Amino acid sequence: MSRVIAGDSIVSDPIDQRIIGILGVEGRISWQDLGRRVSLSASAAAERVRRLEQRGVIAGYRAVLDPVALGRTLDAVIGLRARDGHDRRALEAWLCAQRSVVEVIHLTGPHDYLVRVRCTNTAELDDLLMSMKSDAGVADTETRVVLRSLPIDA
Repeated sequence: MSRVIAGDSIVSDPIDQRIIGILGVEGRISWQDLGRRVSLSASAAAERVRRLEQRGVIAGYRAVLDPVALGRTLDAVIGLRARDGHDRRALEAWLCAQRSVVEVIHLTGPHDYLVRVRCTNTAELDDLLMSMKSDAGVADTETRVVLRSLPIDA
């Protein structure tokens, strides 16, 4: 399944809002099916999507992968604090290059970053945590294993 990544533009047209909602869940829907669901012809629906892309409302499309099917069954959230004086951009680049990292959030509070990871097992998670400290400029971490996630309807 694909999802639409929407930009910061405000969309006030109700048909465009419906199109965005549909594409957010069914990014590979045909123009014909999209048009039928919003009461437009296939070509009119395609033109609306093209304009939303040009305006930056639709910034791109991506495949949503099933981490379990990929063998990544250990889901964890890591709060981390960067070492004082360490280059934050280098840390961010290092985090984003790690295969198990699925999300990096820079935030306020006791942690500098909140990092969501999907690992194959605890050994991979342990290796990642040790590498963060030895290779990436991380001072300390607080790790929590996710027991389950609740789906949010789009």
